[in-house]
Amino acid sequence: MMELSIPWSIDNVLKLVSRAYLSFLNYLPDFMSTRIPNLCSNLPHITFMVWNVQATGNKKKIAAIKDVVRTYKPTVLALIETHMGGEHAIKLGHILGYDGHSRVNAIGFSGSIWIYWKTDIVTVNPVNEHQQFITIEISRNGELPWFFSGVYASPDPLNRTELWADLENFSRKNNRPWLLAGDFNETRSLNERHGGDVNMARRCERFNNWIENCDLIELDFTGATHTWARGNSVETRQSARLDRALCNADWGTLFVDAMVRLLPAFQSDHCPLLISPNGFGPLNAVRRPFRFQACWLTHEKFQEFLNDNWPSNGIFPARLECLSRKLQDWNSEVFGDIFKRKNKLLARITGCQRELSRVRQRYLIKLED
Repeated sequence: MMELSIPWSIDNVLKLVSRAYLSFLNYLPDFMSTRIPNLCSNLPHITFMVWNVQATGNKKKIAAIKDVVRTYKPTVLALIETHMGGEHAIKLGHILGYDGHSRVNAIGFSGSIWIYWKTDIVTVNPVNEHQQFITIEISRNGELPWFFSGVYASPDPLNRTELWADLENFSRKNNRPWLLAGDFNETRSLNERHGGDVNMARRCERFNNWIENCDLIELDFTGATHTWARGNSVETRQSARLDRALCNADWGTLFVDAMVRLLPAFQSDHCPLLISPNGFGPLNAVRRPFRFQACWLTHEKFQEFLNDNWPSNGIFPARLECLSRKLQDWNSEVFGDIFKRKNKLLARITGCQRELSRVRQRYLIKLED
């Protein structure tokens, strides 16, 4: 495939044309403004994460959420089936570093949707807060506003029917780009499920009809085929592709490189969905900034290492820099570089879950555990 490089002069003209178009947005009817393209944007790319976390009430689950958010840094985070609400949702947002949020609280200990965002990167206006979905309007300076819906379809078929009707009604009235993502509690084909209900063909047909009625398309994805799994033996193992991301044609045209990455499932039966409207480029080989690791304190010779390697001369910043370099070397030698070990472990889990989406084998289930 031939790759074209746009000269700087042409790129600059495109930016000027885009700004000229956008300057008229306030004077145009809404249905026309959504069709005007933003030809170039200097704003940083944004990402979304949607995860059915299955409760947020224990320390291990909170630690898992913090770790995933710290690693992937989503601009907008939707947590589904948190089983809690109220002050707990606000507190978790502060812990994770988000200053904007919208939520639908749990009924008893079931359901709930929390959506967080970073107000310095995106402007968000909540549009609809429903027990099974939250729709927000997302806008950034110089870019067209569009809608995002975080979805948690109820396990109850009657409630799901209500959800499909509400979202289909929104699709008919909506004339803007629209992205939906979450746990739809349905599959599109029998190949998207192992185990469970044998009478799935009709449910798949109804779900596909709903997608077609809403004029939605599915985003490309990488990772395991199935996003939910349960059972630790070949006999009890069930898995399905319950979580997905859909969009209308306007959103797909606006973000032609959009991609979903299915992250490995841990501390939940569901995989987190990482969505990038601008696609995923190659990882930058940037040296990770120095961070103190709590596990160092567990080593019996850590105090001795500090005493031996803290420089006795020089200004404090220089002495600290010298110690940090020695600590990083010591971490690689003693702990085997925990970040590399962690990434290898996650890659191993991802590979297991991808294979288990295709075929159930006892050794893969044990390897995943």
